[in-house]
Amino acid sequence: MARSILTLAAVGGVALMAAACQPAAEEPAETTTVVEAPTPAPVVVEQPAPVVVETPATPPPVVVEREGDSTTVRAGRDGIEVETTNR
Repeated sequence: MARSILTLAAVGGVALMAAACQPAAEEPAETTTVVEAPTPAPVVVEQPAPVVVETPATPPPVVVEREGDSTTVRAGRDGIEVETTNR
């Protein structure tokens, strides 16, 4: 029994090898021509160095005084701060 299994496996292996060695059926050949356009060289644009402008950390407050009262407006950490004094 073992001998017949080995013989069957050997015959199957030979058949597979023979099928793999057969040339494929020839089909009509289609040709495609690909023409690539030339790629332009990358353009390097030099950026000017950034300009550093130094400003005071806290701008001076703006004070508006009228007869009897005053209003002070200044830039604060959370936005604009307004202080009004009535006399």
